[in-house]
Amino acid sequence: MRKTIFESIVNKAFGDLESQFGFKKIETAYIDRSVTVQFQNATTEVLLNYELGDTPWLSISELENPENKSTLGWLLVEMGVEKAPTPAQAFEPGNLENNQLEPTLQKMVKQLIEYGADLLNGNFSIMPNLQKRASKYDSECKRYLSIHQSKS
Repeated sequence: MRKTIFESIVNKAFGDLESQFGFKKIETAYIDRSVTVQFQNATTEVLLNYELGDTPWLSISELENPENKSTLGWLLVEMGVEKAPTPAQAFEPGNLENNQLEPTLQKMVKQLIEYGADLLNGNFSIMPNLQKRASKYDSECKRYLSIHQSKS
């Protein structure tokens, strides 16, 4: 996918985030087969992470305290929209066709606005719950990996 096409898709998908919550695109960084796009408003940073052929993901962080961050995925789990992933899923290869990028990003931004408006407006009170989920999952993934590496 050409950079211009990718940037057009991102601009279209993130338009509501910009118009409704005052976000601005700060930086786009291309490294090999991956790209990150950084958006910020007065309180919050949203970072799009995308590697060609893989499902993109969004991280959300507080500008004044960058360690206070999580992902859209954990927000959706916390809100009961999605089920928590299994450790095995962390090691499965991603598979996203180029023609699925635009609808995927549009859905993600819509979910971020619907379920993460507090975060986008600078209210990070839910963040400890999200970080607790992520930490527990990280431990489960490390355990899963150690078990499966020892069987090899």
